[in-house]
Amino acid sequence: MTYKNYQHIFFREQKKIINWFAGLFFLLLCHLQGYGQEKKPLPDSLNFNKQVDIFDVIRKWTGKAAKTQSSLPEKGIKNLSLLPIVGYTPANGFVIGAAISVTEFMGEPVNTNLSSALINVSVTTKSQLLLNLKFDVYLPGNKWYISGDNRLLFFNQDTYGLGIYGLKNQTYSLGLNGGEQISDSAQPMKFNYVRLYEVGLRQFAKHWYAGVGIMIDDNFKINDQSLRLDTPVHLTSHYNYSSAYGFDTAHYSANGLSVHLMHDSRDNPIEPFKGNYFNLAFRSNTVAFGSTKASTMLYYEYRTYFGLNKSVPRDVLAFWFWGVSVTSGKIPYLELPAITWDTYNRSGRGYIQGRFRGDNMVYGETEYRFRITNNDLLGGVVFVNCTTASNPLTHQSVFNTLAPGYGFGLRILMNKNDRTNICVDYGRGNGFAGIYFNIREAF
Repeated sequence: MTYKNYQHIFFREQKKIINWFAGLFFLLLCHLQGYGQEKKPLPDSLNFNKQVDIFDVIRKWTGKAAKTQSSLPEKGIKNLSLLPIVGYTPANGFVIGAAISVTEFMGEPVNTNLSSALINVSVTTKSQLLLNLKFDVYLPGNKWYISGDNRLLFFNQDTYGLGIYGLKNQTYSLGLNGGEQISDSAQPMKFNYVRLYEVGLRQFAKHWYAGVGIMIDDNFKINDQSLRLDTPVHLTSHYNYSSAYGFDTAHYSANGLSVHLMHDSRDNPIEPFKGNYFNLAFRSNTVAFGSTKASTMLYYEYRTYFGLNKSVPRDVLAFWFWGVSVTSGKIPYLELPAITWDTYNRSGRGYIQGRFRGDNMVYGETEYRFRITNNDLLGGVVFVNCTTASNPLTHQSVFNTLAPGYGFGLRILMNKNDRTNICVDYGRGNGFAGIYFNIREAF
């Protein structure tokens, strides 16, 4: 079969799902109004030196005067940042596509947080098709907060088993209670993935919200490429885990409802200069809701930001901490907590996506953000992070082993009205290094 014929069959089989996601994308795009001209006064915390973004540079190249930053957009005026994606990530190879960042005040800026949406569509040299729609919406007066994390992935990726193993040629325990020992833990897999997370929260006190969400995760057409059940037998972590806990190795789901408690006092969700963010969620996956097996999960996250220089608000020390635990039942292998599978795929810089996975995972990161040029066109970051995860098959507990990472990055201001940056990072971990291209900050 030629590659052209394969593409035709592939897109024909997935036509309904692709059309569903395309409808969501076009619905949001049709609502865009471009850049707003009417402005509101800046809060005191944002009165700093005149900024220059990429659009100002383009205007200068074309002989047009740069727009001054003296105010924020009015209610209902959108800021649009379009980023052609031509880059590279360790998990995807070379990537071609486009990302659209949209921000808007749904209510008066004096009492309503900035709402944002991020859309990206891309294809990769690893024959992946990625469609994402993610949004955080604050309704007027911050009375309601609505968020979504929607993905459709036609994907292939190495998985690396459970727990923290394989660092610096450390032997990886593949099977139950030790089992087969291997030095290379990479196990290639192909799978399609649908994620639909929709959450609605009501404000009950200043900066505090509570509510419920719908959580749908579906993995289908799973192909465990290195699995061999005939002679010579070669088992994989995915097969061993699925067999041990009764999951079909080709298709499974984890669907359910969640309850949330959230605090958000950040001054800006795109690039915070100050404030805190906290989220606690309990999720119940039920067979009645479409889950392969019943289970419950606890998710917790905390972020905080400290300004280091009043005259340079961009100089910030930021901290990020999150964890996910399976509190009862069993979760399918590909739905277990894994590095870089957070909402914006930004955790674990220094390692490839999915490098660490387990039924209990804890992650922490610290980042120093600073200005490079006085006009804020260029900025930089340095960061350190650490991951730990458990393995129920080999009884490795969380915090038994730690996987550290570190690195540095460049920031290019793309839209000064909402602080959207183009981010290029270099990260290193034990036995791995990678370059990461993204739009918006890691957290």
